Amino acid sequence: MKSLAVFKDKALRNTILAIAFPIALQNLITYCTGMMDTIMVGQLGEIQLSGAAVANQFSMIFMGITFGISSGTNVLLSQYWGKKNTYAMRSILAIMYWVTLAIAVIFFGVGFCFPQQVIGVFTPDTEVIAEGAKYLKIVCISYLGMGLSNVILMTLRSVGTVKVSVITYLTSLIVNTTLNYALIFGHFGAPALGIEGAAIATVIARGIEFVIAIIFMFCMEKKIALKLKNLFALDVTYMKDLIVNVLPVIFNEMLWSVGNSTLMVIMGHMGRAFVTANSITSITMQLSQIITIGISNATSVIIGNTIGEEKYDVARDISRGMVTVAGFIGIFAGTIIFLIRPLIIGFYNIPEETKVIVMSVMAVSSVVVFFQTIAIIEFMGILRGGGDIHFVLIADILFMWILAIPLGAVAGLVFGLPPAIVFLILKIDEMIKIIAGTYRIYKGQWIKNLTR
Repeated sequence: MKSLAVFKDKALRNTILAIAFPIALQNLITYCTGMMDTIMVGQLGEIQLSGAAVANQFSMIFMGITFGISSGTNVLLSQYWGKKNTYAMRSILAIMYWVTLAIAVIFFGVGFCFPQQVIGVFTPDTEVIAEGAKYLKIVCISYLGMGLSNVILMTLRSVGTVKVSVITYLTSLIVNTTLNYALIFGHFGAPALGIEGAAIATVIARGIEFVIAIIFMFCMEKKIALKLKNLFALDVTYMKDLIVNVLPVIFNEMLWSVGNSTLMVIMGHMGRAFVTANSITSITMQLSQIITIGISNATSVIIGNTIGEEKYDVARDISRGMVTVAGFIGIFAGTIIFLIRPLIIGFYNIPEETKVIVMSVMAVSSVVVFFQTIAIIEFMGILRGGGDIHFVLIADILFMWILAIPLGAVAGLVFGLPPAIVFLILKIDEMIKIIAGTYRIYKGQWIKNLTR
């Protein structure tokens, strides 16, 4: 294919693999952590699994904001790295660390002081609220370290430093899984704390992630060479750049995360079985997206570096090649989900009627993931990496909030359609926005050099 001709460049292929493979491995580790959590909590029963799943929606909003911070910052960092302007990079990072810490404190305060009210937003089920509140009141402690560690590790991708993320999250997986086994079920002499044990395990694992990230960033990282003193010597020269270019990404990810949580509200009001089905389906879709996220991040970094070097024609060629690659990955991911459905469901202690719903929802997700794969690489990799952040923001708001959420609410809460059909409608934005994304990329108006 003509669009794949750009990959004849061996240096480009090697760069993509050097960034994508460690990130994919990191995503696999993160996936395994989430899978182990859902499997172990799922052994306690459907109520506990639903409670943890609903509580994690609040965590997902927080993580979405921190992803927005790091993703928006990476757009600037990648382009400045292309210019080798490390002073600007240190100044930008210092400001974003303080912003992240402030947001983490706010989310911790809300989760710790009002856990039942937070869970009650997502579901009217009193048993699920009770279990979810127990989990949230403890797990929100992890936000204080998790926010900074996530931003540190994700922004390092802008300079191609990704191996430390693998080490960090692998350590977290081992710690979290071991402590889950001990604290949920009462092994190794520990008390059987159930869902609260899972929350404690998460807090400890996230704390270890934070320690590793801090030590690496301030003591071992040599490319950016950020020091503690840089955190207290803020250069407001770059404040306008951050407000104009990073704030829209943060707003974008916050709206997207809140939108996904709104989808959970719709599912929660349709019944406990749908919440369980979505929880299991989501963790399975994450498995299928391991490669996608790695390729998307590599694309964003390479596009950003290339634009920083002012090689705009090369950036356009790379973008068109990546759209084609995204289509092949999407087909592969959808096939995997469809084939492993019975295997995944076998891990969970859920009623037979819930298993039927899970099977149907996962079948639909195998189709959705094809479009989702293309959307991730186009919007998170190419367009955002190219600085076209406002178009990405508008597309996400338009298709999720004006189409998916209203149509899904009507389908599920008014007409009471089957969960699988409602799930498809709730994900309709993923299918439609790739039309806009592909048109934007091939038209070539998405390249924005954001550096000074």
